[in-house]
Amino acid sequence: MLDTFIGVCKRNISNILIFGIFTLFFGFLLITGEPIYVGDTFQYENQMVTREPVYALLIQIFRFISPDNYYRTLIIFQNVLAVAANTAFIVIIRKKFSLNFSVSLICVLMQLAPHIMTPVFASTHMVITNSLMTEGILFSIYPLTFTSLICALWSGKVFGKESIVTLTLFLMISLIRGQMMVLLVVWFIVMFGILLFKHGGIKRAVGLFMIFASVFMVRTAVVRVYNYCESGLFADTASGKAMSFANVLYVADREDAQAIKDEGLRELFYKIYDAADAGKMNYKYAAKGIINRAEYHERCHDELNFDYFNEISREYIGETKGLYADRYEELMIALDDVAKELSSYLMPRVIFKYIKNYISVIALGFVRTVAYEHPVLVWYSAVVYIAAVALTILLWRKDPKSKAASFMAVVLLTIVGNVCATALMIQCISRYMIYNMPLFYIAGLLELIELAGSRKGNI
Repeated sequence: MLDTFIGVCKRNISNILIFGIFTLFFGFLLITGEPIYVGDTFQYENQMVTREPVYALLIQIFRFISPDNYYRTLIIFQNVLAVAANTAFIVIIRKKFSLNFSVSLICVLMQLAPHIMTPVFASTHMVITNSLMTEGILFSIYPLTFTSLICALWSGKVFGKESIVTLTLFLMISLIRGQMMVLLVVWFIVMFGILLFKHGGIKRAVGLFMIFASVFMVRTAVVRVYNYCESGLFADTASGKAMSFANVLYVADREDAQAIKDEGLRELFYKIYDAADAGKMNYKYAAKGIINRAEYHERCHDELNFDYFNEISREYIGETKGLYADRYEELMIALDDVAKELSSYLMPRVIFKYIKNYISVIALGFVRTVAYEHPVLVWYSAVVYIAAVALTILLWRKDPKSKAASFMAVVLLTIVGNVCATALMIQCISRYMIYNMPLFYIAGLLELIELAGSRKGNI
């Protein structure tokens, strides 16, 4: 009894120390930094149809609470959230894996990696928790919601409390950033895997799929109702189709316009293509090599979308539909429609070039998830992925119920989903990729500990 009491006290003290580390770190960022207004902030601040609801509503709440200083109030909230969420994540991991304090400190450093790397290595050099954009809260709550999925997996209950809570959390964060919809797919795959393992039967599989489909319908309804309330437009989040069309435009050649049956759209494509080609915004101008091709695509993507497709198509939409900048949000929806139509005509012609470029983009995405895109680190990334897969298989062979192996398996599944889904829409820049970086290295550490049999309990 005394040993148990002492163990609990030591665990509580070490948890308080972990809380103190996070408080010092994010407190320093808050005290020494200012709110960082980025390009996306204006759209969230004005509740535009081009952005998801939750962060925009959060800004409205803080603007109501502190009308004259809501930027500062918001980043205070973001840094406090970072302290609470990161502490909770580490505490949960410590409990589930019986980690001692030394290993827990390594996990803390891994958890802080994105917050250290982004100001140092990213081109923007921004402090994440001081930035007025979705990453300001998502980087904090993402690991915590991920642990909910792991707990649901370990429970073995497809329709249990842990599973439903996880699905609800994933729905919530997908309403913060559309990129997170991939987690809904990950949830479905994990739960379907449990069904297969337990021979759940057709009825349970159908029920799982109906829940999965219903969540997407709920998400669509929430977004449309939100947009209707804010802008009077019962519409999905706009701009996604235009972003993905930039990937199609990048790999197109001028003669591909022959596939466009609508004469007006064909002439529009010629205008966009000729202007973009003059600016060398095309796959033909990329250097050889997978990473070089991906980096060149990355330099071109936003310009293709905003400076070429967007600007030139606005003239076309104004002439054909009478929509101009004074009806901005309707114009954005119309741009998406044009992008969708052009993509449907061009994709059959460019599909093989598109796939080749897509492979390059996801390759860079996988590298950026675990490292920086230095030539040496490209090979390092390949090695650590292979090692992670091999270690997971080895641990599963030793113990099919290995918690560390299942943790890594879900992390790897999520990385694949995030990279592959993001590359369909936009370029795989670091701030979209490194959500899973801490989880990958923490999972790897847990696997090594389990393999070595060196778990020594709490201090």
